[in-house]
Amino acid sequence: MFNPFEELQARLIRVETLLYDVLSIIAPAKALQEKERLGGIDLAIQVTGLAKSTIYNLASEGRIPHMKRGKKLYFSYTELENWIREGKPQLLQNLQSMPDYQPDESSRSLLPQPQNS
Repeated sequence: MFNPFEELQARLIRVETLLYDVLSIIAPAKALQEKERLGGIDLAIQVTGLAKSTIYNLASEGRIPHMKRGKKLYFSYTELENWIREGKPQLLQNLQSMPDYQPDESSRSLLPQPQNS
C-alpha cells in the first residue's frame, strides 16, 4: 500500500541535502568576503582589541597597516590579521613601551601572564 508520508520524508531529505550543498557553497564565500572588507577605526578596534587612542598612535607612527583618505583612516581586515600574526611578540613589546597604552579585556589575553610557582 502506498504511504504518502514516506514520499514526503524522501522529498524532505532531498531538500535538506540540497540546502546543505547550497550553504556549503555560500558560507566560505561569505567568510572570504568578511575577511576582505575595509572599515574605519571600529574595525581596527574589533580586530586588534586595542584602544582607539593606541590605534591612532600606531597609525600616526606608521606601525599599523592603514590607508588614509582625507582625514579618515581605513583598515583592511586581512592586513590587520596578518600584521597581528607576523609581529605578535614585537607588537606587544612596542605597545607596552607606549606611554598611553591601556589594554582592554581582549588584548590582555595576549600579554605574558605571570608564572605561579
